[in-house]
Amino acid sequence: MDKRKSILLQYALIAVLGITIALIIHHITTRSDLNITAVFSPDMTLTDNPLMGFAPDASNEALCKGTDLVFIPVTFAEWEPREGFYDTASLERRYNIERWKKENKHAVIRFMCDVPDAHDHMDIPKWLYDMTGTGTHYDTGLGKGYSPDYADATFIRYHERALKKLAEYCNSDHFVVFVELGSIGHWGEWHAAGTNGRTLMPEPSVCADYARLYSESFVNARLLTRRNYDFAVGGMMGCYNDMVGAKEDTEEWLGWLENGGTQETSGDDLVLTGVGSYGKKEPVGGEFTSSVPMETLMTSQMGEVLAMISSSNMTFIGPMVPDYLSGETSLAADSVLKRLGYRIYVSEIRSQYDFADDIMELAITFKNAGRAGFFFDWPVTVYIFDADKKQVYWEGLNLDLRELNTNEGIEAVSRIPVTQEMRDEFYIGISITDYDGKDHIRLAIDSEDTKEMIGNAQIIYHYVDPDAVR
Repeated sequence: MDKRKSILLQYALIAVLGITIALIIHHITTRSDLNITAVFSPDMTLTDNPLMGFAPDASNEALCKGTDLVFIPVTFAEWEPREGFYDTASLERRYNIERWKKENKHAVIRFMCDVPDAHDHMDIPKWLYDMTGTGTHYDTGLGKGYSPDYADATFIRYHERALKKLAEYCNSDHFVVFVELGSIGHWGEWHAAGTNGRTLMPEPSVCADYARLYSESFVNARLLTRRNYDFAVGGMMGCYNDMVGAKEDTEEWLGWLENGGTQETSGDDLVLTGVGSYGKKEPVGGEFTSSVPMETLMTSQMGEVLAMISSSNMTFIGPMVPDYLSGETSLAADSVLKRLGYRIYVSEIRSQYDFADDIMELAITFKNAGRAGFFFDWPVTVYIFDADKKQVYWEGLNLDLRELNTNEGIEAVSRIPVTQEMRDEFYIGISITDYDGKDHIRLAIDSEDTKEMIGNAQIIYHYVDPDAVR
């Protein structure tokens, strides 16, 4: 009897094992179609994305309607008209700041102490001029104005206080994303000369102190300097070229980036460090030159202009921009935009089904086909939606967009539970949003199948079980 029971038990175990194996084989077979591979190409024509493109003067409501970036030029005199009073209300009103924030735009800002004009004037506060008066009134081919003594101890003290207050204002949110180091020189461009042609630039140690103040004060924005100074390169600052369209000036600027150089000051020369090229790890900005009519730049010199922009790896241009709303320049302006900024896209997705854990292991490769990098660690999220486009899963990906600065892709892996809602049909979506979740990047994928959005998630793959009965 014991022997018969033992044999029956063995048969039963074999039957159970056979059924189990059959179920596993069936499970593997029926889910093998979850082993997905899809490859995508970049869409180089996509220009409507955050933190890139034209940056018109923020006071120009018409031009700013069609851009993500706006440019805010603020003078010391405007910012602190009375000692200790920082006029945020006038700044916000003049540059429509509350409106642009509501529309999820972002800003480039430059703080200036000397803006040449047709008449003699000052761009520092009158009360500070009365305290110092150590600067220089000038009348040159660039215009008339007053250049403060940037090495004056009193000027330095009050400038530091004012800039820190401006930075405090900017650091309250993520509206300001790029800060062009101004403060020193005509238009804050770190070059200045008196009527006699003598340089008014302070010595290198003073310049380095100003740059250090910017670096210590602005915490949410990326910084850019007019030239690739040694302390700027060491501080991972970007560069801006305010002579885009002027061939000789731009070639000289590109030569500084490539080979380094020096700049005259009232003391020793400033040292420019050659870095090869900017643009991928550090931002490049600037504006069109005012020395050549915009109409000429957008027509007969358009080829040269596009070559300059391409060679510079630029992210944004402003505040001097073409009137892209005009039919006469819209096509040329669009050609410029196609050469600016990043082009982040998904180059490949691969999935492998893990039958043991009922998990779909999804590998997503991200690349940047643009000439410029992306300079902020905006969060990247993968979503799964069911057949009715209801969210069934989401996960933040371990991906730093700032690292997409070479031609190599970066792979992010997610292990996604295969739920009942996903059995027959689901959608894979990717969302890249700003820190507040209000603005988002569209992936530059050259495929009509990837244009659909569900919320902030861009659909990159639609799965349908070929054997499912619908």
